[in-house]
Amino acid sequence: ALVDQDRPHTVIIRSTVPPGTVDEAIVPLLERRSGRRVGDDLQVAMVPEFLREGTSVSDFFHPPFLVIGGTPEAAAVVRRLFAFLGEACSVHEVSTRAAESLKYACNSFHALKVSFANELARLYRILDIDSRQVMDVFVQDRQLNISPAYLRPGFAFGGSCLPKDLRSLLYLGRTSFVDLPLLQASLASNEMHIRDVADRVLHAVEEGGGSRQVTLLGLSFKHDTDDLRESPNVALAEILIGKGLDVRVHDPVVTMSRLTGSNLRYVTERLPHLGRVLHDRAEDAIRGSHVVVVSTANPEALAALRRAEPPVVLDLNGRLGAEVERLAGYQGVGW
Repeated sequence: ALVDQDRPHTVIIRSTVPPGTVDEAIVPLLERRSGRRVGDDLQVAMVPEFLREGTSVSDFFHPPFLVIGGTPEAAAVVRRLFAFLGEACSVHEVSTRAAESLKYACNSFHALKVSFANELARLYRILDIDSRQVMDVFVQDRQLNISPAYLRPGFAFGGSCLPKDLRSLLYLGRTSFVDLPLLQASLASNEMHIRDVADRVLHAVEEGGGSRQVTLLGLSFKHDTDDLRESPNVALAEILIGKGLDVRVHDPVVTMSRLTGSNLRYVTERLPHLGRVLHDRAEDAIRGSHVVVVSTANPEALAALRRAEPPVVLDLNGRLGAEVERLAGYQGVGW
């Protein structure tokens, strides 16, 4: 039909398709069959639907949001088409691949939530706990449990609570003869994330072929604390030192003289030479490094990073600002 038309057209893809399908399959097919070029008088937009069986009509008129993947010209057409949704419906213009990926993220998360609740229910039944009571209260927490919290891409989890409590729950499962594969996989996935970052650092150093010096900006498990217990940054430093890299560390709130108790015991066991690699000034830690890994950083450290412009900056934080992201060697951990 497009071949016989001489007016501009916008093709909207609503079906769930793997990331890359629009750009790599649909666009070439449309161009080949229509004789037109996308971007001229032909536009393509990925607009994923969020419809559930049994409530699809209501879902169509009351979507959680409107997502548009495509050019600004295509987005303008989609906005006009869905104007009936009104201002109550938020509109998000993203890349085509991001729009394709979003539906998979949503459905995977929904499946994950069902599996999480059912996995806990299997264990709690054995422990004579009404899982309905637990989850009825669980979902009332809109600050952490049902919220954007903990859903931003970044580095691995750590600290004195999450790993310990997760292992405790897994122990209860083993002693109760209840398999908890989803919870077990979260520990394995977390460890894999740390190894993946370590592999990227090692690859960058080997590819650089020069300096084997690496800087970690941030050592504690999260910003504004000196708690090093089960910090993924400590685990990362341990791996890199074990691979023979010259690791330097700066954390604005971590100083050897202030480490005490279990915090000191943990880091002494995992990083016995921390005192030799820990620098008070970010500038000293960064100078001469081929790779700088940023987990947490204060304004002074970010300023030093921008001045130094190291060959590779690996961002585990995601909120370092546009000036850092414009550095030539900038890479995001998942973006």
